[in-house]
Amino acid sequence: MAVTGVAAVATGGVLVSQGHAKTHAVADTSTSQQIGSVEAQDAENYWTPQRLASATPVGGPKAAAPSTGPSASPSPGTMGGRSVTAQSVPKSAAFGGIPTVGAVFFNNGKGNHYCTASVIHSYSKSLLLTAAHCIHGGRGGGYSRNVAFVPKFDNGKRPYGIWSAKMLLVDKRWASKSDPDLDYGFIAVNPRSGRKIEQVVGYNKLATDEGAGNWVNVAGYPSRSNRPIYCKTKTAKAFKYQIRMDCTGFYGGTSGSPWLLWYNTKSHTGYVNGVIGGYQEGGSVSWRSYSPYFDSDVYNLRKAADNRA
Repeated sequence: MAVTGVAAVATGGVLVSQGHAKTHAVADTSTSQQIGSVEAQDAENYWTPQRLASATPVGGPKAAAPSTGPSASPSPGTMGGRSVTAQSVPKSAAFGGIPTVGAVFFNNGKGNHYCTASVIHSYSKSLLLTAAHCIHGGRGGGYSRNVAFVPKFDNGKRPYGIWSAKMLLVDKRWASKSDPDLDYGFIAVNPRSGRKIEQVVGYNKLATDEGAGNWVNVAGYPSRSNRPIYCKTKTAKAFKYQIRMDCTGFYGGTSGSPWLLWYNTKSHTGYVNGVIGGYQEGGSVSWRSYSPYFDSDVYNLRKAADNRA
């Protein structure tokens, strides 16, 4: 169904880098969609408390009914060459959430769904980072509609309101090939009451090329809880351009959850070095999650999003 005021933008050529690095030319591999003001207002009105409550996780193995219960630990196996036991895998815990992380709601043509997103620092002060599969269907698919972000969403509470999207952006290689190594995307949100989202909830910074074996704090919105969860755990290399982390409880809905390096417990902020996504759209079980490796591709994509926000 055609929607007026929504313009698709796909650019190649050269992007002149601005903002967080010295000016230099880089290839622009992004594709984006701008959302008009009327459609943005419609999206904000669309998400009634009833629709928020009835939204389900987007597709992918984690969104399917898992074989383990909410508090179950993984079966014994191997992890990085060592034995996996119930005691060796960290356990997530429910908490009240943090302002820079929230639930992102959308309709992908197959129903109302949600993922997790976080505020990422930019000159536009308007950007969110999430998994690409949350906002674009990949090969053969298109962009989601009625996209809106609820920071620190907790058991239906919306302490910072609903922020409608004005632009969605993913890598063209995700859009055309569903490349799991590029399963991350950016959302620009509209201001509320004249203030941009960074000015209201704060932000996390972007970290790239940090390797694996790092301690991260991960927060997200699992399908089996009315509350957000968090976990502190260590990353490991999974594949050439994928890293992983082990922690229980990361069911469907946690796609897009930020992996925060150097997390500050006072400011509740850190440096995003991954998002749940990538391999199997984040993993096939709730206790092992994946992320595309963050390198220059995500950095350049953030700059492209900043230029169009």
